[in-house]
Amino acid sequence: MLGTRSIKRRIKTTQSIRQITKAMEMVSASKMRRAQLSALRSKPYAKKLQEILRRLAIHTDLTQLPLFAVNRKGKTVIVLVSSDRGLTGGLATTLFRGLEDFLSQLKLTDDQLDFIVVGKKSRDYLKKTAYSVLADFSDLPDRLTFEETLPLSKLLVDGYQERRFKKIYLIHMDFVSTLIQRVSINQLLPILLETLSLPATPQEMIELDVTARYEYIFEPNPQELLAGLVPYYLEIQVYQILLDARASEHSARMVAMKNASDNASDIIYDLTLEYNKSRQAAITNELLDIVTATATSKS
Repeated sequence: MLGTRSIKRRIKTTQSIRQITKAMEMVSASKMRRAQLSALRSKPYAKKLQEILRRLAIHTDLTQLPLFAVNRKGKTVIVLVSSDRGLTGGLATTLFRGLEDFLSQLKLTDDQLDFIVVGKKSRDYLKKTAYSVLADFSDLPDRLTFEETLPLSKLLVDGYQERRFKKIYLIHMDFVSTLIQRVSINQLLPILLETLSLPATPQEMIELDVTARYEYIFEPNPQELLAGLVPYYLEIQVYQILLDARASEHSARMVAMKNASDNASDIIYDLTLEYNKSRQAAITNELLDIVTATATSKS
């Protein structure tokens, strides 16, 4: 059994750790609520923009738009979105496991892939592999704004239009709830018809056109409008994904710090019990020594 001084020192150390984890839990909870609100506020806007694009696409030949066309040349690009800091439990491990599963499905060689990283954790992970990193967008501010995501969106859109990229995927942790974050894989480019809830065949498109007529006068024509709006739609998609990833990070950190605080409380309880037992044993031994000494002196 440890001495009472050693146990008392361990109790104080654990109490200090619990104070730190409790403070980090409260900070992460505040940041999570702010990130979650930001993500929820932008979703109606993104949904309305998607609806407008859908209406325009009904009257447009999508094969003439470069962002809908399939590139035959270029590399496949994966944008890997992670956190900059740790203490998020198994969030990063789950993300990288999902990445490896996705890469096994793609079955591409190292020279056919390029990575763009968002977050230090993904950058550090890819340093241990043979994959090349095309760009690094780590150290983005915690209160992310739409303007701060535009350089990433521009790099992706310009690279695809210039046929340097064949396909573009975004892999991140999607915020489902405070306790649940899941790996999400989205194909950003080329834009899939399912993304805009459009039919896959020309006949279905004609039927949709007949049943969904809107009394709008387009100026300029729908194809020009769609060509101008699609890049903006992609920018909104990237912004929304980064907000979801940020909400997942703060949520995972809050849960991890709560678990750490609870574990520290359990350790303090066990150590306090052990301290009391040790202290009681020391008192009992002292009483025995006194009684023994008294009995010896009388004899």
